[in-house]
Amino acid sequence: MASQLTKGVYEKYGVKYDTLTLSDGGCALTVTPEKGGMATSFTKNGEEYLWLRDRNFESTDRPRCGVPILFPSCSNPDNKVHIFDGVAYPMETHGFADLLPWKVTCADDSAIELTLVPNGLTKFVYPFDFLLTMRYTLAGNRAELALTVKNTGEKVLPFSFGFHPYFVASALENVQFDITAATCSEDPKGEQPAAPARITLTTRKEGAADSIRLLTGVESPMVFTDSGNGHRVTVDFDGHFGKGVLWQQDAESFVCMEPWNGWANSVNEPGHHEELAPGASLTAHWGITIE
Repeated sequence: MASQLTKGVYEKYGVKYDTLTLSDGGCALTVTPEKGGMATSFTKNGEEYLWLRDRNFESTDRPRCGVPILFPSCSNPDNKVHIFDGVAYPMETHGFADLLPWKVTCADDSAIELTLVPNGLTKFVYPFDFLLTMRYTLAGNRAELALTVKNTGEKVLPFSFGFHPYFVASALENVQFDITAATCSEDPKGEQPAAPARITLTTRKEGAADSIRLLTGVESPMVFTDSGNGHRVTVDFDGHFGKGVLWQQDAESFVCMEPWNGWANSVNEPGHHEELAPGASLTAHWGITIE
């Protein structure tokens, strides 16, 4: 059956956001345009697969839940600044796309389409003109997310991008990953050791409050299964993504399995990020399948 669109409202603790939901059979994907244009729910037969941290979702802080969009960089650049034409520009963790409201340009039974353009805030930290378009579609239990970046300015546009999906997990020890990657480490700097045959998140650096794995040469798809809640989640992606991150934080019932295009300092490193000529555009596709 074809997907169907419904409009709703998220309202809690005095905060109110309009939502858009695509439904197909027993599955439903919800997007909240005002909150970084991100997906905030993906259910199958009423069971939630995305993790939402309510208090964080309702604040003005960087969203650490749902599926944040990372642009124009992933993680933190060195010294938390980008250098453009010899000038240092401060940059938030994972950029600014997840902090800003997106405009709804199309919402019907076939797709939800949102856009983001520069404003005074973005120009202060990122002196470029661009048009970002996010397109969400749903076919059964698979949601496709497509990001288009267009250079609307008169100079080359440098950037990286990625996505930071938070998935419900019963307990970290119940999660098993099926991922093929070239390297796997806990630090983006220095030597990157070869990935083991079985990648896990259950070990961490001494004293650390979270578990992280930074992957390069990642092959599509990445899959995890949770023996505690019976969930199986598949993240597939096109050739614009070659890096991945697995992350989990103490005392939280989620696991992140993230497709990335860039790395922490990529935008500062020649040859390690995307560059678009004036008028050019790039579209990257990836998907989430829930079972």
